[in-house]
Amino acid sequence: MSPAELQALLQLWHVPGIGSWRMRKLLARFQTAGQVLRASVRELSQVDGIDQVLAGHIKQSAAEGFAEDQLKRVQAHHTQLLTFWDADYPEWLKTINDPPVVLFVQGSLSCLSQKQVAVVGTRNPSVYGRLMAEQFGRDLTVAGFCVVSGLARGVDTFAHRAALTTGGSTIAVLASGVDVIYPEENLGLAQEIAERGALVSEYPMATKPEASYFPRRNRIIAGLSLATLVIEAGQGSGALITADYALESNREVLALPGNINNAKSLGCNRLIQQGAKLVTCVEDILEELPGCDAVAEAKTASLLLSQEEERLLALLTTEPQHIDALASSAALSTAKVLPVLLQLELRGLVLQLAGKRFVRKG
Repeated sequence: MSPAELQALLQLWHVPGIGSWRMRKLLARFQTAGQVLRASVRELSQVDGIDQVLAGHIKQSAAEGFAEDQLKRVQAHHTQLLTFWDADYPEWLKTINDPPVVLFVQGSLSCLSQKQVAVVGTRNPSVYGRLMAEQFGRDLTVAGFCVVSGLARGVDTFAHRAALTTGGSTIAVLASGVDVIYPEENLGLAQEIAERGALVSEYPMATKPEASYFPRRNRIIAGLSLATLVIEAGQGSGALITADYALESNREVLALPGNINNAKSLGCNRLIQQGAKLVTCVEDILEELPGCDAVAEAKTASLLLSQEEERLLALLTTEPQHIDALASSAALSTAKVLPVLLQLELRGLVLQLAGKRFVRKG
């Protein structure tokens, strides 16, 4: 798309009340955004969904400054504009209800064409939720998937980081402009994602997040993905909105079962009651996605562990244990156990919590 046509498209896109559905109708009739802007009110009002009032708004649009500003910001922030009509626009996203007409992408366009699975959940996960977000983030990456999430605190963050740590790519869909990172503490993570995956948004550059933007953001997370995995979600969680969008788009919804007495598990357990696939390992996900390769066998079991590492790993579970208790169970001194635990942590097999407590990762 030429720079002039892209500017015309942004100008048209900025007209109040136009929306992506009407944009597609207009371009189907007039072929280009430039021709839409040059059309008469009579010609515009003949298009389905365009009345004379909206046609008048299109003719009176004063969005040239907006379009020019957006193009300058796109260039300054090394961002690409992807339109619904571009060859690189994700095919899966085209099939949802109300796909965005414009995507702002910071990073690699190629990862948008990879097989993708969304991993979403609460912003305040339990230790179990964190471990599972990390486990599935890693295992999906090993299985060849790009992990999609929303860069929020909690489950989203842990899933993104796990994918990157495993050497894979991940996509973060934002409820703001790609140049406005929220939450701010994830600025470093966002930069890593832009280098090895992509930041994606339908919102213009410099847009600050608002509460109403997050549910609409979630439809893109679900729309990019073959399946949506919900790790932990309480009643009313935004992750459940993502699951609803996945169902609406005829995608698989998967849920991790949780403690029935934990409020953070109520949403997942309810999804399972309603027919979502109960997931305990990545193989459960692959079973629901025909044509996907099996997970690579070279995982934790293939690591060469010392006798002490194997002994401690066998003792560790997802329940936090103090180092002294582990040393006692392993019949080793605390001084001997600590460096072994740190080595396991470096291998990505163990997580250290506050108070010298340790848990086993998946």
